[in-house]
Amino acid sequence: MKKLIFFIPLLLFSFIKYQNLKPFYYQNQIIHLKAKIIFSKETNLSVLPTYKVETSLKKINPFLYKLDIIFKADNSPENKIFLITDKIETINLNSLIKTVPIKKPPLFSNVFAKNLSIINPISSVYKKDRILISFTIKCDECNIEDFSLPITEQNLTLKTKNEASYYAIIPKNKKFFTFYYFNLLQNKFDKITIPIKLKQETISTQTNINPENQTFFTPVNTLLLGIISFFLIIFIIYQRIWILIFPLIIGGYLLFQIIPKGSVILKPNTAIHILPTSKSTVIYETKTPINATILKKTDGYIKVKINNKIGWVKNENTK
Repeated sequence: MKKLIFFIPLLLFSFIKYQNLKPFYYQNQIIHLKAKIIFSKETNLSVLPTYKVETSLKKINPFLYKLDIIFKADNSPENKIFLITDKIETINLNSLIKTVPIKKPPLFSNVFAKNLSIINPISSVYKKDRILISFTIKCDECNIEDFSLPITEQNLTLKTKNEASYYAIIPKNKKFFTFYYFNLLQNKFDKITIPIKLKQETISTQTNINPENQTFFTPVNTLLLGIISFFLIIFIIYQRIWILIFPLIIGGYLLFQIIPKGSVILKPNTAIHILPTSKSTVIYETKTPINATILKKTDGYIKVKINNKIGWVKNENTK
């Protein structure tokens, strides 16, 4: 097991020892580093991560701290932590690791995990020649948000950082649903095969496949979050209230994107679809006029939340 020691300038620290740093990692892999921070004198330490990094700091004694760091090997400029004593020291996590390419099988799900399991797979007739398959994915230390397959109509809804629900629409002649993930414990691709056993229940009774909004972390929003982090660090250093004006304005804009956009009344017999298309699966149908929360609007469709279900309705079905 490789150990790496960094000697920090300005005599802030004696050294930082990364106890489980590996020679290389794979792109988009989740990395969990364990470190010891040893001081040459009694020191109070705090750690400030960016929004893309998770940290856990434990004080052993005034000279020794243990630090856990979890981040994604995606070369993001936000892969940083700030060690704060009487001064601030920045650690660029990208500089600690080396990523290498990997030859991927055709049905690779883009997930690297210590293990991965499928829970409650359900298949149902979608159309005459199509099947809808849905299931829950659970994994450890995994980039589950990247789960995707070469399928035209699919959806991933994150529940936690290690759990998600997934559905896909596939040809009816399929007998198995197959994909691969990379097993980090065994350092190889593992094949997952799910037998397709058709059920006759309606889609709405099978599983929670509601299309939650997973588009907040767009490239633009990610950049804006990075700018907010930058100004917060500047504020901590210089303690000037006016510096907070910029992150507050940007934060208000980002908040506006995720808050509900009002409400609307749905007409009786309104079909709520998984996707904003007329041919998409219907997950719910209203019996009487009912109030729904507006989440988003697009051409000819409104994304609404009703009875803990999220889906799309046509504009003409509202009043």
